[in-house]
Amino acid sequence: MSDGPADVMTSLRSAPVFRDVPQAVLQRLAPSARLQRLSRNEPVFQRGQACEGLHLLLAGQVKVYARIDKAADALSDGGSERGHEKVIEVVMAPACLGESMLGGEAIHSVNATMLTDGILLLLPSEAVMHELHGSPDLAIHLLADVSGRVNRLVHDIEALTLRTASERVVAYLLRDGAVDAPPVRGDGGPCTVLLPASKGTIASLLSVTPEHFSRILHDLQSRGLIAVNRRQIHIPDMQRLACHA
Repeated sequence: MSDGPADVMTSLRSAPVFRDVPQAVLQRLAPSARLQRLSRNEPVFQRGQACEGLHLLLAGQVKVYARIDKAADALSDGGSERGHEKVIEVVMAPACLGESMLGGEAIHSVNATMLTDGILLLLPSEAVMHELHGSPDLAIHLLADVSGRVNRLVHDIEALTLRTASERVVAYLLRDGAVDAPPVRGDGGPCTVLLPASKGTIASLLSVTPEHFSRILHDLQSRGLIAVNRRQIHIPDMQRLACHA
C-alpha cells in the first residue's frame, strides 16, 4: 500500500464512517493522516493514554478490552498475582477506533491490541476536531458510528444479564460470527461460521471461561446442532440452532 495522497483518500473513503462524507472534507483531512503498520499483539492504544486521534482500521483485527493489572487484582482476591482481562469487542477492518476523543477528557478508557498484523490510518485529534466544528456531515456520520457501537454494547449487556451462557454462545454464532457464503437469514438453511479470533478471546467476549465455552460447543455438537473444526463452525440448520436459544 502506497502512502501517497490518492491512496490516503481511497483509504478514507473505504471506511464506512467516511463513505458519504463530502470530498472536500476528506481532502482537508488527508494531509495530516499517518499510516501505521502494526504487528500481531502490538498495542494500538492503552487505557489512560491521551487519545492521539481517530484510528481507521484498514486491514487486520483488533481486540478492545478492559484489564485489571496484577497489583489491583492482588488486592481484590487476597494476594493473588494473576491479572484479568475482559474482551469488549473484536473489531474487524474496515472500522473506526478511538471515538473517545469526542469526549471532554479525550483519554482512552479501554485497551486496544492487534489480534493480527494490520494497517491503520491515524487522523490526528486536532484535524478531526477542526473539521467537526465546521462540517455537520462529518459530525453526523461520526455520531451515527458511535451510536451504532453504543447500541451493540447495550445489546451485549442485556445478553450478559438476561441470557444464559449457552444462549449467549448460540446468539453469537447466529448473529455476530463471520459467516462464509450465508443463506438468507431465517430460511433455516446451513451456514459456516468462522470465529474471527481464538476461542479464548471469543469466550472472554461472551463472558464465559474458555473451559465453559468449549463445553458449550461440545454440547451443541453432541446434539447435532453444530460441527466444530478448529475456528470453523458449521451449522446444519440455523433455524434449529435458533430454537435452542
